[in-house]
Amino acid sequence: MIRNPLLAFLPFVAIAQVAGAQQAVLPPAAGLLAKYGTAVGAPTFIGARSIVTKGGLSMPAAGINATFEMTQLAPNQMQMVTTIPGMGIVEVGFDGMTAWASDPMQGPRVLAGKELDQMKDEADRRGLVRSAEMFAKIETVADTTMNSEHCYLVKLTWKSGRETFDCYSAATGLMVGSRSVQKTAMGDIPVISLFSDYKRFGDITVATKTVQELMGQQQILTISSVDVGTGVGLTITPPAAVQALAKPAK
Repeated sequence: MIRNPLLAFLPFVAIAQVAGAQQAVLPPAAGLLAKYGTAVGAPTFIGARSIVTKGGLSMPAAGINATFEMTQLAPNQMQMVTTIPGMGIVEVGFDGMTAWASDPMQGPRVLAGKELDQMKDEADRRGLVRSAEMFAKIETVADTTMNSEHCYLVKLTWKSGRETFDCYSAATGLMVGSRSVQKTAMGDIPVISLFSDYKRFGDITVATKTVQELMGQQQILTISSVDVGTGVGLTITPPAAVQALAKPAK
């Protein structure tokens, strides 16, 4: 009887498939998020009454060099003011009720729908440190390389319905990159963010350099100071022009 010679190799194919499957075993997403929270000091980050972050923002291709100040007040208020010489001020924020954006080109806007959902997620410090209660589902989907570092890619499905991806360093547990689709007035914009130069400020650790790639442009954000405080004397309110837009029609 003549046998198909390929059949002789089937056992080895099966062994190779099993070996491949074993190599593809990925660490649980819950463990990766917990390790990240420990690495950045999540309890202090969430518990602080206020966090004020200052630094610079540049877009080399456009010749833009700006400064920014971001204020975060517990539990979920945030305001970021970016000053661009020769252009003006760009503001985004959320006071717990109203989310807004304002810039010299589009003027003031009150955010609604998916933009509002996104701002709520970004203003909640539990989301920033990837606390599990912020997500409907988390799943490790790849063993890969991002930002020149071996990392595990995790798909995050937020309770708001958004989907984003983080990559956590296999060595340190810190986030080295992320992928998301940002909701803006100009539509959905895919964004890749690369994080590096982590430094400690008191009991919290932050990436002091973030390189974002969007719409064919590169945007570089650098952090010079992070002050964790009591929140005394700090308030977050929408700009007057936004308050006027937010008033219900009579």
